[in-house]
Amino acid sequence: MSRLNIVRFTSRSPDIAWTPVTDHLLLILRSNGAPHSIRLQASRCLDDILLIVPRSLGSSDEDKRKVQQLMLEVLGRQIAPDPVAGNTATVVEIRKMGLETLLQILQSAGHTLLVGWELIFEMLGSACDPLVNIPVSAQHSVASSPKASPRAGKNLSLASISIPDKGSAILVRIAFQSLTLVCDSLSTLSPEHLRLCISTIGQFGRQADTNISLTAAGSLLWGVSDSIQTRRANTEEEDTYNSLWMLLLLEMLGLCTDVRFEVRTGAIHTLSRTLQLYGATLSYETWDECLWKVLLPLLDSITEAMAEAPASTFTSSESATALGMIPESGQAWDESKTLALQSIGSIFGDFLKEKIIHLESFDKVWDAFLDHVQKSFMFDSPASCTAALRCLERALKTLQGSAKDSPEKVKTVCGRTWTVCNDMGQLVLTKNKPMRPNQADSGGKVPSFDQESLLAYVDTLQALRALDKESLQTEWDLDRLSRLLAIFK
Repeated sequence: MSRLNIVRFTSRSPDIAWTPVTDHLLLILRSNGAPHSIRLQASRCLDDILLIVPRSLGSSDEDKRKVQQLMLEVLGRQIAPDPVAGNTATVVEIRKMGLETLLQILQSAGHTLLVGWELIFEMLGSACDPLVNIPVSAQHSVASSPKASPRAGKNLSLASISIPDKGSAILVRIAFQSLTLVCDSLSTLSPEHLRLCISTIGQFGRQADTNISLTAAGSLLWGVSDSIQTRRANTEEEDTYNSLWMLLLLEMLGLCTDVRFEVRTGAIHTLSRTLQLYGATLSYETWDECLWKVLLPLLDSITEAMAEAPASTFTSSESATALGMIPESGQAWDESKTLALQSIGSIFGDFLKEKIIHLESFDKVWDAFLDHVQKSFMFDSPASCTAALRCLERALKTLQGSAKDSPEKVKTVCGRTWTVCNDMGQLVLTKNKPMRPNQADSGGKVPSFDQESLLAYVDTLQALRALDKESLQTEWDLDRLSRLLAIFK
């Protein structure tokens, strides 16, 4: 069809030519009773028409909007899954041709699109495996600060990453190319379209292809974060972009508890880097949300996964290995918790004194943080135990110099931290760490203290004593010093 004909084809009322022709082609390519070759020919004919349309639009924005909407609606019907036939070879080939057409449209005319981004993100998301397309609202229990559920960041089920068939994997790869192209032009997207973009990236981050998941969890979400913060600084719609940024962090949180070690490691790094880079620009309200909806739930989720992790994540190790999904044990989750604690230690070191201590819910935040440190000391491996203590030590050192500005809060920190350190010291004295319930059932060994963890404990107590002396302007009393010496001995 020539350019002149396509202009005549699209300039008239859709009921005259566009709808009858496209509906007929869609009917053929969707007909399960039609021969394979005929269905592919109809699909190819439809795609040829759709590829000419962007180059043959009228001059007015109104005409462009009308034709672009018609074009994307038809393409969406071609790409949509077939609920009856499923992913047969013919259906996969037709959807593949449609996704390739979408990619070519975005490459050649993406910058000219005035409408249809909702349809585009719907098409891209439809390529993902529906077994793992869990929306962020279903993954996280988003509660208000001190009342937030301790299991708010519950990790995905170990069975939720399925081994896809070859056809599905092809569709995901082609669609992801289009998503990457869209993320190169984030400045053209409205806040609502950015919301759809974030959700779509999260869907691809949960797909079986580890390389795609790593790219989604790393570079794409990072790029969206940078775009949101840049636009937030240059607009009066700060609340809108704060909401978008929290949605972005929740998507990162979902990937931080992915069943694959590489994916969650990349997501934890991205989450930490994002908060460290932009934390100084965040309001106290946003920091409160970050702590209760993201950082503390991250530790909750990983701790829960450590307790529930089976000996192997996948039943088909050959298929999993072929996809880069290595079966994991609790040790891999332990390494992820160590990384999460190190990241939170860095965040506390940067923002505890300037931002976090000034929150109304700070006392509850500190109690929740101490609870994680104590449980890690009691139950986790020496590496995670050491990371938790170093995180606490860094927080205590960061608070030095805050006694004048926040005397009551520093006093509360010192009192509650000593209570926890005293309880942990009892384990050191008795050399009797408890066993997790799942360890007793599986015959697992109780983790012991090592030189690094005990040294970290001593350094934490020294940091606590220095902060408390600064707050009280006096030395600890004799009973506490005697207890301290007994533990050290």
